[in-house]
Amino acid sequence: MDPTLIKLAIGGIVLLGCIGLFFGIGLALAAHKFAVKANPKVEAVLEVLAGAQ
Repeated sequence: MDPTLIKLAIGGIVLLGCIGLFFGIGLALAAHKFAVKANPKVEAVLEVLAGAQ
């Protein structure tokens, strides 16, 4: 194969990996910032009503 094509393919893979890493970190930060704490009363009600289907 042509070395130029191999370099181009590897460059594309590296570029896609960097974009994925960037968006992954962004999503992790957004999930951490907008996290909602669960209300313990909701959990207690769900435990009681779990068999009431």
